[in-house]
Amino acid sequence: MDNVLNNQIHLDTERKSNIGFLFFYLLVLLFSFVSPFLSFMFFTILILYTKNYNFLYAIPISLTFFFMVVNFNRDFFHFGNDLVWYYSYFKNFADYQSGFFSSFGNDDLADVSLKFSEPFYHLLVYLSSKLTNGYYPFYLFWVHCFIYLIPTFVIISICKLERVSILVCFSLVLFQMLVFYDFGNAYNLIRQQVASSLMIICFYFMYVKNIKLCILFSVLAVLTHNSTIIVVALILLFCLYNLKYISYKYVVWLSCMLSLFYVIAYFKINDNYENLNDKSRGVFVQLIDLSLFILSMVIVFFYDPKYRNVYRFLLIFFIALSFSYASSFLPLRFLTFYDSFKWLVYFILLNYISSRLSRYKYSDYFILFSSTFLAFTYFNLKLTYTDYTYNGTFFDFALDSPIFYLGINL
Repeated sequence: MDNVLNNQIHLDTERKSNIGFLFFYLLVLLFSFVSPFLSFMFFTILILYTKNYNFLYAIPISLTFFFMVVNFNRDFFHFGNDLVWYYSYFKNFADYQSGFFSSFGNDDLADVSLKFSEPFYHLLVYLSSKLTNGYYPFYLFWVHCFIYLIPTFVIISICKLERVSILVCFSLVLFQMLVFYDFGNAYNLIRQQVASSLMIICFYFMYVKNIKLCILFSVLAVLTHNSTIIVVALILLFCLYNLKYISYKYVVWLSCMLSLFYVIAYFKINDNYENLNDKSRGVFVQLIDLSLFILSMVIVFFYDPKYRNVYRFLLIFFIALSFSYASSFLPLRFLTFYDSFKWLVYFILLNYISSRLSRYKYSDYFILFSSTFLAFTYFNLKLTYTDYTYNGTFFDFALDSPIFYLGINL
């Protein structure tokens, strides 16, 4: 009888706690909508004071609204920019009366025909256009949420599972949002970024060994952007290794074979992509990524093996990336995918630094403050030195609010 009563009390307490957090995040959304950067600062102080993981989700929400403000002040449309295509067919869907499935191959709907093999993204665009009568800011809203909230929520969830210091996890969230994504160019690759977020969900379910949901989100990722097929294949392979169905040497061997087949298939069907001259991925940045990848290898194999499996996944990704350099275009695609997984390298590095400095009381604060300074400095440089035109500076946007743009259509 006492056990039943205790269980009921526990359930009631948990229910009240869940309701409390529901109201809390409604307030987060409201505060972020009114003043996103002030919201970010407030919740940063709250997290530093409480060390409560449940509050950490407020950080990406605040920054996502901040990014929306920045992009409302951007000169979006440039010659050769995919945003012109995204914009035109989102707006055209609002008045399109022939039904969703008839839109594929319809050259009047957009400058580029919609591919029948990538229906999931187009369905999201179709529904959002119909529901809002082509209100483009709503499109920007859900795209921002897909690109930024999904990966950061996965990072927080995995950090909670691994009992990572909340301040280290906070650092990873900042790096993911402010550094790893190529801010500006990311919005020229919206379909690929949305597909990358679905891949991250796929990775999460691989990590927790839920193969059914891993397969489901693999399919959705491929139906959003067909190029993700190689990465989701690697994730599914690693899922089989995680479940001890195959050994790691077979994972490596099959990764090589799949990567080779993917490159050969690309050259058979590519549509003049080799002629693209993209300069968004400098050699210097690629060398930094490679150096940190090698450093993380040294850590997991010689100093701290705790996250060796995380590195093993990164290794098969780098195998596929290496094969992609047979082309001049494919590395851009793979490096864009890598933006969604780069945090794993920093996950290894920052956790190792945290463990080595654990005898110092404020070591994790030092990691967070250093990460915050580096991340915001890098982000401000991206705003300043870019091919895009922004109508303001970082400090202008920090005091801005989405409320000022209500009712404005683009």
